[in-house]
Amino acid sequence: MLHPSVNQRVEELRGQFAAGAPFRHVVIEPFLDPALVDSLIAAFPSFEAGHSVNERGEAGRKAVFPDLAKLGPAYARFDRLMRDREFLSLVGRITDIPGLLYDPEYVGGGTHENLDGQELDPHVDFNYHPRGNLHRRLNLIVFL
Repeated sequence: MLHPSVNQRVEELRGQFAAGAPFRHVVIEPFLDPALVDSLIAAFPSFEAGHSVNERGEAGRKAVFPDLAKLGPAYARFDRLMRDREFLSLVGRITDIPGLLYDPEYVGGGTHENLDGQELDPHVDFNYHPRGNLHRRLNLIVFL
């Protein structure tokens, strides 16, 4: 499901991640197989106000769907990639963070659609998973 070039560029991507400023990061383009990207875009959920409630219970300009596997076959495939041990190991090699774990709850994650004017702050809002107290060390953001 990954673009074939990702596995071939691990050392290059690792260097980019380590040198990322103002915080460690890497932009991987291309990242996913183009056919998967097309199917994710086609199945992307439409904006629904009921899914745009923020942490304070207020309606906002960002709709979130955290249960990816329920969004259809394309998102179920993407979810399988996120939980795949080989994928987690690959990301661990790129980031020098061994033993990465998959969050089946997608706490703070899932699909996000931000309407015009909605900000996207750096993802440093919480460092520990609310259940299990696992240290959150990495965010993967895929722009479609």
